[in-house]
Amino acid sequence: MALLPINKIEKVAESRVDIRQVDVFENSISGDAIVGGKITKFRSQGIDDKADSLQLTVNNDVVEIEKDLHVKGSVRVDNLQYNHASVPKLNVQKALMIDHNEVLWKTELGRSVKKSNLEQLGSLKNLNVRKTLYAAEGRVGVNTEAPSAPFSVNVGGYEVVTKMQDKTTYVGTMVPAPFSIGTDETARITCRSNGDIVLGQEDGKPIKVNFYGSVGIGVKHPQESLHVAGNIKFQDKVFSSGDKAPVQGRWETGSIAWNDKPEINQPVGWVCVKGGTPGSWRPFGLIS
Repeated sequence: MALLPINKIEKVAESRVDIRQVDVFENSISGDAIVGGKITKFRSQGIDDKADSLQLTVNNDVVEIEKDLHVKGSVRVDNLQYNHASVPKLNVQKALMIDHNEVLWKTELGRSVKKSNLEQLGSLKNLNVRKTLYAAEGRVGVNTEAPSAPFSVNVGGYEVVTKMQDKTTYVGTMVPAPFSIGTDETARITCRSNGDIVLGQEDGKPIKVNFYGSVGIGVKHPQESLHVAGNIKFQDKVFSSGDKAPVQGRWETGSIAWNDKPEINQPVGWVCVKGGTPGSWRPFGLIS
């Protein structure tokens, strides 16, 4: 039987022709002549349809896939959008981006990251919290990015530092500025800018100082509870020592000069009976 032309107006009913009796030659049927119908077990050089239900729908604006998509090779797209993704590993070339903003690079956070809730970190090389905290190269600075010591706190332009100085731990300022230690926001011990040390406050409530041990004034290794190298002033009266009564300087009545070379028939010391420069002195306590 001869094959009728596919563009023949007159249609041939299925009941009239056994499809097995039709010889179809290569490229003899055009897809333009096929409308509707159902194709089952479709197979070509590039497609093998084994589905028993609808899996792929092609629309003008979107292609819908009912179930999972398994791609054994690479997927290349110009613009990828997704609602949810779960992958064991994600390998990107340069950086992860959200809404065109760099979030994560291989070795650093993106510039768009402003906040985080980190609970555990490894070893940081440098840390710089803007205008608050600096930590790098063995130094920590609070309110400074250029700490002058291993630990530095900048307050009002002055640095309070902690460091080792002459094999001794040092806590203080880097410039001639007063430094105080206290309680309830009240200075109890103050080192003035000139180096003088003040205990308590001149116009405040008197404080008590309990000392257990030996005190040396001008003495490196005190041998007594109070060991003084030099004169002592008590109630405006000076206690000194020498081999004779003072002959220079200003002295108040009642001041005493102890004889540091006592001998028989020599006085224990001299007392100022009239203040002046050097004042009037009389011996007392003849040694017999």
